[in-house]
Amino acid sequence: MKPIDILKLPLHLLSVASREKSFVDNPIIGSPRLNRWGLHRYRVTLADRLAWSRRKCLAHCLSAEDLEAYARHGLVIKHDFLPPAVFARVRDEALAHVSEAREMCQGRAVTRRVTLDPVDACQLPHCVAAANDPRLDHLMRYVASHDVTPLMYLQIIIVDPDRGAQDPQTALHIDTFHSIAKAWLFLQDVGDDDGPLAYIPGSHRLDEKRLAWEYAQSLSAASANNIYHARGSFRATPEDLDQLGLGPAIQVVVPANTLVVADTHGFHARTPSARPTVRMEIYGTLRWNPYALFWVPDPLAWPGIVSRRATLLDAAGDLAARVGLSGNSWPKVSARRMDSPDVGGQSS
Repeated sequence: MKPIDILKLPLHLLSVASREKSFVDNPIIGSPRLNRWGLHRYRVTLADRLAWSRRKCLAHCLSAEDLEAYARHGLVIKHDFLPPAVFARVRDEALAHVSEAREMCQGRAVTRRVTLDPVDACQLPHCVAAANDPRLDHLMRYVASHDVTPLMYLQIIIVDPDRGAQDPQTALHIDTFHSIAKAWLFLQDVGDDDGPLAYIPGSHRLDEKRLAWEYAQSLSAASANNIYHARGSFRATPEDLDQLGLGPAIQVVVPANTLVVADTHGFHARTPSARPTVRMEIYGTLRWNPYALFWVPDPLAWPGIVSRRATLLDAAGDLAARVGLSGNSWPKVSARRMDSPDVGGQSS
């Protein structure tokens, strides 16, 4: 244990009861001894039980069909989500939008996005309305098992197979040890060679095989060569999937105007493509403390915050980077069309 970790020990200890997942950055979560005694196994089990308990209070907002789809598969797919005329306005508005954005580069993939907070409605009224559709909101809250406010963005993913290193998102993985909701309302058709989402149906469920696998990973995660694995986003090999008794991943090949909401505690990946691809979508994410009680208030829903929730979190990330508390994974880039192939060019 590093000297600084000794000083941080109380914080490391408290974070065990949070969504903290990194085995390499937190010596308690990453302790092989504690995990041999069952620390990670207990965290996963308790998070799953609490998630299903909270979902009982949210189920009334969904149809029986959506409840069954999530329980069986871990993802819900809804075609023709918006009326055709409304979708056409959303798509055209998104394609024409020019503004500063934020970009993350991961190997061959660049993800560009702008917020879709209610305060952004003056610039992107149709996109903001679609992002805050109550049907999408209810689905995300149920899948994540938290009655809190999702973060919504207009997002584009640009992949060039001739640029950079391997995209780490193309390996089958889980995002963390508990349920997270991610949503994509695709503004363009997603074909086989467009880098579609790959997802293993049913892999969000926690059974004894999955729990044993999680336990085995926890014993060596802190020393894993793959930094994403070491930070709690476990990667799965074909042998792992055989051991878990899981079927093959499906590719979510869908037409435009399809909404997909997935629990990314299930195994998923971005399918590699042999050609350059550009994909635009309205994207949402909802992750919260897996041990929170149902009645814990959502600070992102407070007046003055709810209308600019993603913007404020981005600003907080910028401040943390400036004072040296963290790196900045989403730097601003200069104004451009959302679907521009030009990447980089950091904004001042």
